[in-house]
Amino acid sequence: MENHDTEYTLLVGKKRIPVTQEVYKAYYRCRDREKYLDKLAEENNISLEGCAEKGISVEYIIATAEDSMEDAIILNEMIARMLRCVKMLDGPDRRLIVELYLHGKSERQMSRETGVPQRTINDRKRKILSKLKKLMEK
Repeated sequence: MENHDTEYTLLVGKKRIPVTQEVYKAYYRCRDREKYLDKLAEENNISLEGCAEKGISVEYIIATAEDSMEDAIILNEMIARMLRCVKMLDGPDRRLIVELYLHGKSERQMSRETGVPQRTINDRKRKILSKLKKLMEK
């Protein structure tokens, strides 16, 4: 039987930080990708000298790989947090945000479907986004 109480942590500077399962998986997916690329580079004899000859900045590649892994972890955590905050909204507000941002509908489409003026939908959206911002800051 599956254990649903699993606690996910990442080691950051000799300290364990609790993270969500999505963040944990994203981190290890990126780490495994790096290992794969290292192995591929080793198999193809890509050396520092070879990169220099081709004009490839190794420092840049390393820095961007590290940044992108951190960015992916932060992005996943922010998305999870935003979804938790969206669930805290009341029904009509949540439906509007879901339709506009998750289903990709435009304000005009929403106006046609609901009979509510587009400007009213825009005003409601701005107020809801302000609420979400406050919830995210808590």
